Amino acid sequence: MICETVNFSYGLPLNISCNSLSSDFVFNRSFKIIWVLKGELNLKVKNNFAEQKTEQKNEINLNKGDLYLINSYTPFQLINNASIQAENRFLVFDFKNQFLKEHDENFSAKIYQLNNGNLDQLKYLLARLSFNYLNEDYQLAEEIEVNLNQLLNFLNNYFCINNQRQDDFYQQQREDIIIKVIDKLEADYMNNLRLKDIAEELHYNSSYISEKFKKKTAINFKSYLDRLRLEKIVYELLYSNKNINQIALESGFKNIKSFYRVFNDHFNLSPVELKDNYPQLKDQHLQEEFAELNQINEFLNDFTISYLQQNKRKSNLLKKEIDLTRNKRAAELNPVWQKLINAGTAQSILDSNLRQQIKELQQEINFEYLRFEGIFNDDLEVCKGDSLDNIHYNWKLVDNIMDFVLENDLKPFITLSFMPELLASDKDKTIFYYQANFSPPKKIEAWLDLINAFIVHLINRYGIEEVKSWYFQVWTEFPARGFHWAGTETEYFEFYTKTAEKIKGISQSLKVGPASETFFEENFLSQKFMEYAEQNDTAVDFYNINLYHNSVPMIEEELDLSQFYKESTLENIKFKFKEKDYSIKIAKRIRKLLARYFPEAELIATRWNVSWNAKELVHDTAFMADFIIDNALKLQQSLDGLGYLNLSDLISEWPINEAPFFGGRGLMNTEGIKKSGYYAYIILTELGDEIIEQGDNYIITARGNDLQILIYNYAYLSRSYQNADYSIIDKYNRYQVFENKEKLDFSLKLTGLEGSYKLSQYKLNRDSGSAFDQWLKMGGPSDLNNHEIKYLKNKSFPDLRIEYLNLTGEYKLRGEIESHGIEFYLLRKQFQL
Repeated sequence: MICETVNFSYGLPLNISCNSLSSDFVFNRSFKIIWVLKGELNLKVKNNFAEQKTEQKNEINLNKGDLYLINSYTPFQLINNASIQAENRFLVFDFKNQFLKEHDENFSAKIYQLNNGNLDQLKYLLARLSFNYLNEDYQLAEEIEVNLNQLLNFLNNYFCINNQRQDDFYQQQREDIIIKVIDKLEADYMNNLRLKDIAEELHYNSSYISEKFKKKTAINFKSYLDRLRLEKIVYELLYSNKNINQIALESGFKNIKSFYRVFNDHFNLSPVELKDNYPQLKDQHLQEEFAELNQINEFLNDFTISYLQQNKRKSNLLKKEIDLTRNKRAAELNPVWQKLINAGTAQSILDSNLRQQIKELQQEINFEYLRFEGIFNDDLEVCKGDSLDNIHYNWKLVDNIMDFVLENDLKPFITLSFMPELLASDKDKTIFYYQANFSPPKKIEAWLDLINAFIVHLINRYGIEEVKSWYFQVWTEFPARGFHWAGTETEYFEFYTKTAEKIKGISQSLKVGPASETFFEENFLSQKFMEYAEQNDTAVDFYNINLYHNSVPMIEEELDLSQFYKESTLENIKFKFKEKDYSIKIAKRIRKLLARYFPEAELIATRWNVSWNAKELVHDTAFMADFIIDNALKLQQSLDGLGYLNLSDLISEWPINEAPFFGGRGLMNTEGIKKSGYYAYIILTELGDEIIEQGDNYIITARGNDLQILIYNYAYLSRSYQNADYSIIDKYNRYQVFENKEKLDFSLKLTGLEGSYKLSQYKLNRDSGSAFDQWLKMGGPSDLNNHEIKYLKNKSFPDLRIEYLNLTGEYKLRGEIESHGIEFYLLRKQFQL
């Protein structure tokens, strides 16, 4: 099959043509976009992507106004239809392979699929490119490259559905010897390349390469090489100030004479004549290529004007008028976000730095519960002895942890994990940096004896009235891909039942619940577990789920879980991300399921974040504040508790990273600097207890005579990043992974407000309240001294403006918020002495 070659006129990285598609099956190394302006079009496209089990020849029927994208390395052909062909008008957009590689070296491995969303904006970008291409001359290159980069970013953000293409045709062509020769030519055409040298380098006969090259590309090796050089020469000639001799020698010609010969043979003009007559020559070429050039220009212009007018009307606008004298309070606010926060492991609570962060967090946000895992890990030295027949328990460090938690006005949310080595059925089953054992017990009786001793000790030390308000979660997560629990599903179900029976046997008033549903795979265990628990009359006082938007792809090779804590393990997993409202959908689904089996049980998201990856770079950005606020407000109706993961980057699952902002999951970093997510929590705690009105991007609440108005502009992860495109993010550049979001223009009018008020206006965005962005402005140092830590702590606070108002019936708010921005208005009623 022929690999299509496209002539990129005037050296540009883009070629636009009219009605130019092959009627034979061909493929291109870059993608191609077709826009039908008039008539209809029939194509055959062989899609053989990784998601499809067999090759499919899809017949595509396109009508006026349709767009279609043919992916790279995808065979296609135009189906001729003489009756309608004469009436057709369609534009074909081809993109230079080298330019795409410079934009994204992995572009050829991507699969794009145009859907109904954002197609008008894509057409607008194509119309703008086309208008430049058809009407500019000496300024064309600069205009084209700016608009082309914007188009490519837009395609990646909204239409990329796969970044790791593995289909057979793609793999075969990437390994094809002629494709490798073409790659070599495109990379090194400016050097002295000879077919003989390339053939020897690739261990092939030059005659064989020559024959195969012409068969593959439909032109010979020298013509292909000359074309590449001429495209570069024309670009420099028309759009730079370099002299002709310099251009020729930099483009790979061995001397000026050979350059002039090839140039004159190709253009039938000298370089000077081409440059001086470029506008006229370009116009002549376009008139020949585009039979109805004026009509096409008119169409593009009309479409652009229409799109801009519609887009202006559809701007991101929030406009509300609320009469507080008539508006009934919609509902009580359910602050599930303050129910619990995750500390990590029990042992980490012994760390003085983490303790200081917990104290500060509790003073400002006031959580109800502190959740921690690993209470039976061997680093707490709970189980002492040399065999199952010779065990005694040591509660000294456990007591220290519980005392600290209670002293800071928190209650323990205890995960009964992991398995002490003395009790473990398989001592080699360990996970994380602290090497916790996650195998089932060797003997269930030994485990139940530990549980009994632990609960009785707690009751004797703190009293039954106190301990019955705590939560006891039996293990961390349900079995999934061998993570956290090394046994089978059935083994865990039996393990839970016997553990719950032991706890309830001590006191029926104690709260017990199972490990968390992980949602790693579509085969959720929740219904199986609930059916089992109901059939066995097993107590479930609260049910637990983990809510993460990142998903673990199918791992082709089994992970060595004993090495799971290593940084290289996380770095080699290409996480994908679920859709924007994923957490809300899952919570509703499980709430509905729980109502069938255990309607009285609480539903708690024990661990919640956009990602469980402890090195996910978006965790440090201003995005997290909007993510927390939007999800927390929408989850309050479905959950009884929402546990953010984690309160700090000081966690012990993975080694502590030396950089200040490495993508840790915490609300604070390792130095105790508060991230934007921390301030989102502070704002949430300031909301009133009654909801006046709530909608997308806003909520208005009241507490007594005081009002709270929260408005935000939440921009989620781009389609490309959701599909694991890690090429668009690095240590310093982290905002290319979000969808493009217009400013939110808001206009609120509140009527029924009389008297004196104190207005406190908080602004949280990239410029204020984002420690990561302040760190970037500092220069992004990899190490911080005490002075620099204090500086960032002070600079990371949201902007605050105070104003005193005398209101006589209404209050108006107007403004605009950039993406990742939040504005919070606190109106406190003032009383006269």
